[in-house]
Amino acid sequence: MNGSVFHKTHRIGWHHSRHSYLVDIGHDIEIRQLEVSDLFEDRLLDPPNPSTRYFEIEIDEIRTGAGRIFVFRNIWPVRARRKPDWHILKFRIRRGSWTITERIRSESKTGETQWIYTDDFNMLFVSSGGRHDGAMLASLIGEKLHTIALSIRSGDPVPSEFENQRSCRNAIGEIFKQGVDGAFRDTRVYRQHASAIYGEPNAGNPRSSASATTGNHGRVVVSNQQAAELAVDIAEIEELRDLSWLND
Repeated sequence: MNGSVFHKTHRIGWHHSRHSYLVDIGHDIEIRQLEVSDLFEDRLLDPPNPSTRYFEIEIDEIRTGAGRIFVFRNIWPVRARRKPDWHILKFRIRRGSWTITERIRSESKTGETQWIYTDDFNMLFVSSGGRHDGAMLASLIGEKLHTIALSIRSGDPVPSEFENQRSCRNAIGEIFKQGVDGAFRDTRVYRQHASAIYGEPNAGNPRSSASATTGNHGRVVVSNQQAAELAVDIAEIEELRDLSWLND
């Protein structure tokens, strides 16, 4: 990873500045994209996907009476180019400047596209506590970007936050596809509670089966040994030993 190739700052308010870092990861990687919308569920766009080696990181700096606060704003895969150096004879008198020519994103009437890993960086900033100076925050985001880029190049990309959430939803949907009873009928707790309900469905008389079932609500079936363990010796309750309140 080549790291940050340029850093520029521009003021967007009296006490508010925005830092922009252009990061070169060294090699092109595939940029999988999401379509994000408030009207329907986010979805992963089908290939072919664009590729790039450059990313733009935006960090806001907010100055307050107590000091400065740095807040991660966004990360975009971009296309960039560098202008040639200026030379006189054989001497370089000025390095060529970098220019971001395109952010790899698009907008429509219903939403926009974003890199599939964008939310991972938002989660990283929130989970880290948000108490960083500018250089530390930029380094933290750069290391995360480096890890993702290496995994993509290896052919085994780390799952994104979007993919993790989708896997969880699918797993929960699979568990509950037969309803609550189907999900928990084999668990010990469910069997123990279900054993206290004696009512059996009666197709011929739904009213009687319903009353038989609800009639046992609030009851618990326990063994004699369990009942014995529930016995309480009133003399052992410390609060009842104090009779000073009788003298008040």
